Amino acid sequence: MANAFFRRRFGRETVPVLAIASNLPDLDAAVHLTLDPRALLLRRTFGHSVLLLPFWSAGLALALRRLAPRLDFRRLFGLSLLGAAVHLLFDLINSFGVVLLWPLSDWRPELAIVFIVDLVLTGLLLAPPLLAAIPPLRRRLAGLSRVSLAGVCAYLLLCGASRLVAGEALRAAADAPRPEFSYVFPEPLGPHRWRGVVRESDTYRLYLIHPFSGRVDLEESVRTSAGDPRVQAVLRTDLGRSLSRFFKASVWTVRDLPGGAARVSVHDLRFVTLVLRRAPIFGYSFLVDGAGRVEYDPTPLLGDRPPEPP
Repeated sequence: MANAFFRRRFGRETVPVLAIASNLPDLDAAVHLTLDPRALLLRRTFGHSVLLLPFWSAGLALALRRLAPRLDFRRLFGLSLLGAAVHLLFDLINSFGVVLLWPLSDWRPELAIVFIVDLVLTGLLLAPPLLAAIPPLRRRLAGLSRVSLAGVCAYLLLCGASRLVAGEALRAAADAPRPEFSYVFPEPLGPHRWRGVVRESDTYRLYLIHPFSGRVDLEESVRTSAGDPRVQAVLRTDLGRSLSRFFKASVWTVRDLPGGAARVSVHDLRFVTLVLRRAPIFGYSFLVDGAGRVEYDPTPLLGDRPPEPP
């Protein structure tokens, strides 16, 4: 953005200013310094709040006055706010969600049209500086940057349209006319594949959807034990309620332990890809004793996915 619209008008300082500002909302990543896995629930909260963003941007503008002495506070504030706002937009387009109204609401909207790391999107954004390294193209950086931004907009429109088609394909493939839960998540490596998740009763069905060809493949089924009394005991705790709001397609598993206790684990199908097979991430565990008392278990959730139901 700096190279496309602001560098020639306001000076080359706009490049580092916007580069820093575009990372400003990630100040809430500092919660991970606590080394507490529960800190994940505070990601994309206070740093990404539209209510607090003007204050963060004003503070950054004040801090950047020495870096860009030729830019007055008004322009520094405008650039800081622009960079941070575009960061929020790019966080909204994946399926992690952004708590836009923190601290007044824990609502976490998402558009879910690209995977959190998209190689095509990254390539489009990297292309202008790489091409400008070629001497004959060096003076065309502004034009190349505008073409890149136009390409990004076109690509995001393609992803959004592809998701709409995938959603229609999932509705047609689902056996039940009105499943309890139905959602389309982006898969890595492009908009030509999507992960459709449908829940009926205690079973999730995961589909790999190919919107360009119209093919929908049922990949696996996963059982969740959300109705188990020990899971319900976890859901009555503060952390359990927070996870219930944060996760979108929760899979609860219960493993019996000696003495009548149980280990209750949960992960989110939002973070389980079908294209790149791997163990669940962002998993949480709890120990529930025979009397129903719940204790958070910091042991990482590792291993394979729960087995398919018979």
